[in-house]
Amino acid sequence: MSTNPAKEQSESLTENPYVLVAGGVALGVLIGMLVPRSSKERELLQGTGRQLADKVTGTVQAVKDAGKAEIDALLPSRDDAKERVSALFGNLVDAAKGASQKA
Repeated sequence: MSTNPAKEQSESLTENPYVLVAGGVALGVLIGMLVPRSSKERELLQGTGRQLADKVTGTVQAVKDAGKAEIDALLPSRDDAKERVSALFGNLVDAAKGASQKA
């Protein structure tokens, strides 16, 4: 039984249209990169790129700050960690003393 590769490929594209969309976006980006900018396009979009970059930079910084705050909230403070380690060490010493007395 022979199969038709073109038919199989078209069936896979209809089953997964995201591949087709991603290919179209990639093709559009490629064509956009190859077509030179006109002076009118530069004039109209000159400030837009800078504004977009500034907003992205601000957003990235805000996300970093929020992530750092979340991590700081989850981690115990230095004093709390010292107290926990001291308590754990004390418990281990007590357990070792108890075990040596029973033996």
